[in-house]
This record gives sequence, C-alpha cells and structure tokens, in this order.
Amino acid sequence: MQVAGRETKVLREDGGRAKRAFALAACYRGCICFCAAAVAFGAGAQESLRMSLASAEAARLRREAAARTDYYNLSLGPSTWSFTGGLGLQYNDNLRYTSSDQQQDLITRPQLDARMRWAVSDINTLNLAVGAGYAIYAAHSEYNRPFVTPGSELSLDFYVGSLWVNVHDRFSIVENGYLDPTVTGIGDYERLDNAAGVSVTWDLNKIVAKFGYDHVSYLQLSGARGQPDAELEVFSFSAGYVLKPQMVAGVEAGGTLLRYVSLADDPLLRLYYSDGTQWSVGAFYDAQLTQYIRGRASVGYTQFLPDSSFASAPNGDFQGVYAQLAISHRLNQYLDYTLTGGRLLNFAYLGGRVDQYFATVNANWHIFRKTALSSSFTWQHGIQAGFAKEQYDWLGPGLNLERRITRKLTMSLGYQYYWRGSDLPERSYAVNIATLRASYKF
Repeated sequence: MQVAGRETKVLREDGGRAKRAFALAACYRGCICFCAAAVAFGAGAQESLRMSLASAEAARLRREAAARTDYYNLSLGPSTWSFTGGLGLQYNDNLRYTSSDQQQDLITRPQLDARMRWAVSDINTLNLAVGAGYAIYAAHSEYNRPFVTPGSELSLDFYVGSLWVNVHDRFSIVENGYLDPTVTGIGDYERLDNAAGVSVTWDLNKIVAKFGYDHVSYLQLSGARGQPDAELEVFSFSAGYVLKPQMVAGVEAGGTLLRYVSLADDPLLRLYYSDGTQWSVGAFYDAQLTQYIRGRASVGYTQFLPDSSFASAPNGDFQGVYAQLAISHRLNQYLDYTLTGGRLLNFAYLGGRVDQYFATVNANWHIFRKTALSSSFTWQHGIQAGFAKEQYDWLGPGLNLERRITRKLTMSLGYQYYWRGSDLPERSYAVNIATLRASYKF
C-alpha cells in the first residue's frame, strides 16, 4: 500500500513500436532501509505495510535489470539469464550474541545468484531471481546451514487494459541473527519466509490505486526456542493522488489475519503468542522537494486484536501510531545519502509485542574513481513484553569498500559493528563482523 506515484515505462518491440505500461515511482532507496528494519521480524503488527514495501522494491529491481542491456548475458530459448558466483569469508567474534560465552569463528559463504527474464509477449514477462548459498563454520560446524537471500522471487507481470498485475512467490532463508535486535543468546538462528500472492496497480492518470494480497508463511528451521511457525493472510490497499508532477498524497490501509501453527498444543506459548487480526489505516505524502532531495512521510494507526480465547494473554491486544520519514539527498558530486526514521509496532522474536523507534543513515561516497565506498549507521530503541519486560538500545556503524578488478570480477571488504544494551541481565552484547567477498559474473 505504499503507492507513491507513477512513472511511464516504454517497452520496445522488434519493429520499433512502443507500448505504455505502468509502474510505481516511490522513494525506493528510503524503502530499502525501512524494509531492512521491518523484515527482521516475523508476524509483524504492520505486516501489510512491510509486504507492500517489499513489492515496490522487487518491482524496482526488475525494472533496473531489464533496463541494462548488458545485464543478461545468456540466452536459453525465449529466456535470457544472468549468473554470478560469489565466495565470502566472514569473521564473527560473538556467534551467540551474548555478553558471556562469546564464541568466534571464520565462516565461508559460497553463493550463486541467478536472474532470468522471459518475455512471454510484448509487455508480459516472467521473472526469476534467486540468491542461494551455504554458511560453513570452521570451528562450530553445528551452525552450518543454507541461506537464500531476501529478494529471491518468481514473478509474472502482465497487463489488462489500464491494470498492471503482478503474481509472485517471494522466498528467503534468513540466517543472520545480528540483523534482528530482539535476538540474543542464539547462534543457530534460521527462518524460512515465503510470501505468495498478487498485486494490482490501477492507473487512472491523476489517481493510482494499488491492491495486494499475500499468503505468508514463517517456518523456524533452527533456534527453535524463538517465535513459533506462523501463517498470515495479508491484504493491502492504497490510493495516491498526483497533486502535480512528482508530488503525490494518498491514503493506505491494510489488514492481516494471523495464525500460529500448533499454538493450541503448548499452553506456555499461549501466554506470549496469540492468533488474531491486525488492521491499519494511514496517509502518505511523497514529493521531489528539490532537484536533489526527495522525501516521503507516512503516518497512521494500527491495532492488533487477539482471538477471544487469548483475551487474557498479557501480550494480546495492542495498538498505537506508526510513522515513517524517508529522505534521499544528493548533497554534491562526492556524497549522496538516505535517512529514514520512525516508529514500528511489532512482535519480538522471543515472544510478545515490541514498540520500536528507529533511525538509519546510508551514505555513498564518490571519492575514489574505481572504488565504491559506502557507510551506514543504524539505531533503535525498543520496549518489548514477552517472557520478561525489557527496554533495549541497539546501534551500529558499518563500512564497505567495493572495487571491480576486471570486467567480470569484483572484490569487496566490509566491516559491521553492533552494540546492544538492555535493562535485563545477559541480554547485552557487542559483535564485530568483518567480511571479504569476491564475485564473478559469468
């Protein structure tokens, strides 16, 4: 439901004839940061908002890949493909994210990325994007596990009159516990996320409406003492009005039906988790503020209503205001950055609700001619209720260098630090993560 505007995309036929298609024009780089903050949690209180942001980001990536003539380098029948192989070496000095028993290890991460585009007709395309690999721990083999990167999907775009329809199945296996600030004391964190559904965008010139539905499944693969498996039915709607070129205001609404698998079989889990219904309603504003600054703001109200059988649960009904602000700014030829911040109402990995205030800054430094330099800083303050009430702060700077060695070989070096402070014992930690990666595009 994050419709922020519209843009026109021209698809060329062999004979040079052009047809008009429709897409979303959102503050995409801001959405990426917001998605990263929201996607780390399971069945969130703003699930429809998160799913809509993920849909917009997936559409952006598909368009960018299609626009690059050199992106796909292999033809197989009517389809075009791109393959990239990668090998990463990562050092982590606190695998279990705890103040005691700080295990450290060197992790090898072979990975293969594949992307496919099949033009079924002039304007209808089938897309596949998959990034998969395996994490191999040198000293703690009990943590060895596969991973599938977020952004992996199979999708079909087709057009019916003025309707753009996208049918998709998005999937990932998330295994980096340090990306979730509610995770502590767990070294084998791993979860399968799958979202299958459809989104419809209806362009009425001055008004762009979007409808979405997803069936979402969360399956705990390891770290089993965390959030139980869940299934959700997620509905979203938004309508944006074009006030003038590159300035859109609108409304958004969503609903989620949440069901935890086998929850009734465990009386203890029923104290901290509950099936139920979530709804949210709000408004957004997106505008190109200046030639170099784009901003997006959204605010609304959300409420989670537990099933009647869970009405006595201490972490049942909760409600409140959500808000987000995202700004992308090209300061000069040497620096562009994205700033996001806001408030989320969500669920913690180890049970109960969590009220989160967050801010993230991502910067790209155009200082070196052949080397890309980027930096980031993230902060979050959370108040969560579960097995025990907790207040925590979570922050971390990051730095990444990337250099193309040859036309097909790229090397990168990254460093990330996270610190978590808590008012509960044994739930504070600090972790240093250094990564060296080589990727080769076939």
